[in-house]
Amino acid sequence: MQAAAYTDKTRLFSTTVNAIAASLGRPLLYGPDDKPLRPSSAYTYKRDAAKRTGSMKNWIPRRLAGRQSAALQRKQIVERSVDLTNNDPHASGIVDTFAATVMGSGLVPHPALDPDVLDMDKQTVRNLQKKQTMVYQNWFPWADAGARMTFGGIQYLVMRNLMQYGEYLVLLHMIKDPVRPYSLACRVINPMRLKTPVDKINDPNIIDGVEIGKFGVPKAYWIKKSGPGILDSALPDISKNFLRITTRAGHRWKVLHGYICQDPEQVRGMPFFAPAMKYLRDLNDFLDAELVSNIVTAAFSLFVETGAGDPTDMAVWLASHTETRTNPDNEQEDTRYQEIIPGAIFYGRIGEKPHPISAQRPGTTFEPFTKVIKKAISLSLNMPYPVLFKDVEGVNFAGFRSAMLDAWRVFMMHRTRMGQGFCQPINIMLQEEAFLRGHLPKDIAFYENTYQICRCDWRGSPKGDIEPVKAVTADLKAIQGRIMSRAQAITERGGDYRATIDQIEEEEEDLKSKGLLPEPDPKKADKEATAQAVTDKMEEEKREE
Repeated sequence: MQAAAYTDKTRLFSTTVNAIAASLGRPLLYGPDDKPLRPSSAYTYKRDAAKRTGSMKNWIPRRLAGRQSAALQRKQIVERSVDLTNNDPHASGIVDTFAATVMGSGLVPHPALDPDVLDMDKQTVRNLQKKQTMVYQNWFPWADAGARMTFGGIQYLVMRNLMQYGEYLVLLHMIKDPVRPYSLACRVINPMRLKTPVDKINDPNIIDGVEIGKFGVPKAYWIKKSGPGILDSALPDISKNFLRITTRAGHRWKVLHGYICQDPEQVRGMPFFAPAMKYLRDLNDFLDAELVSNIVTAAFSLFVETGAGDPTDMAVWLASHTETRTNPDNEQEDTRYQEIIPGAIFYGRIGEKPHPISAQRPGTTFEPFTKVIKKAISLSLNMPYPVLFKDVEGVNFAGFRSAMLDAWRVFMMHRTRMGQGFCQPINIMLQEEAFLRGHLPKDIAFYENTYQICRCDWRGSPKGDIEPVKAVTADLKAIQGRIMSRAQAITERGGDYRATIDQIEEEEEDLKSKGLLPEPDPKKADKEATAQAVTDKMEEEKREE
């Protein structure tokens, strides 16, 4: 009876399990006795990142209510970033390091036309590239609408704006001036001019000054007529005090607005310092307080106890400057300032005993502590600490070379982004104007192959080498092994291949005409020919194997 009852219970349990599993749509799990195990409820692993106990109890991120709140927060971050750049030596140095390394004196276009794609012979393509280079060189000094900067200076300023404001804003004008070789001109605008008028806040298509169209394409920009500063309050933020400038006029750009997109549906940029802004500010205050403390300690040479007395009388006697003002209760208040000069002696109450002051600042933990803060700032900017803060103390050759390679990867990323995202659209407009003026051949089908005809690589100053002899040797071996061309080696060093070859040819002819070239050594030539023959034979045998 017990066995039968047990069998009935097992059968009932199996039926129940099957029914539950079928209802839940989950596969059955069987035990060692080939019987289904009891089903468990749906489960997943608990994540400590979501707990609200201990140190995580008060970590509840705040969400912004509406786009206007996000715009106000971004504006405050931008203002703090600009203040840091203007007043903090670390922030100022970081901005200049990025701008000087990424852009330097300006990226230079190297036309890279493909003869096969354009269906042209190589000589025709070479002549076209020379004319494109000439067009750019003639326009380069006149790129600024205000005639204050070259295009290299504009690139440097744009990179600084990208660091400080998180974005850049450039208007493209066509200026009719007989002095200018071309009408195209750039005007860099302070990004804080870009904002939403108060009477357009409820417009769902305008987000933080950017008018959005279908698929999130920016259609127009609302730019305030008065710049940020004192005049900003002179004109209220209503639409009549703004300029609505469309992004394009046909296929030609009117506004270039660039930023690093880090979130979906983002329309404005965020300063590079945003994640580490608190650290930069606190570090600056800490260094300033430590410096002032050291100055006061160095000037404060002796303290003498003078016995009982009124501390107010002592303060009046020691004060070097006093300001008197009236408080809200119509009572006069005195604010006394005391100047600390080297060798100062102070007197105070209690006794007649001198106390010499010894400077013991900063402490032994000062430098390690500040270095940890700087490393956190470096990580937020994705840069190695020795490169960003130019601190090579205690860094060996291999460590610094590794840091330089990592830093150069970041610099090249920004250089490529600026070259293709900012410089290239301007170059396309410039080459179009040159084509319409007849400075480029008329039979190149410009509008059918615009992007192929204007294709180019934007290159800046070379990164340099710690050991130039080894770097040159590596380039020569790469050229001999046919994994690098001479053009690549010359271009990576900041030169132009065609100009370099022409210059070498001119120098060779000049030396030859003056009889300064050494006579060829026949023995050396025979040795080189024999070595080359052996190398060719070995390569042929390898291919046969």
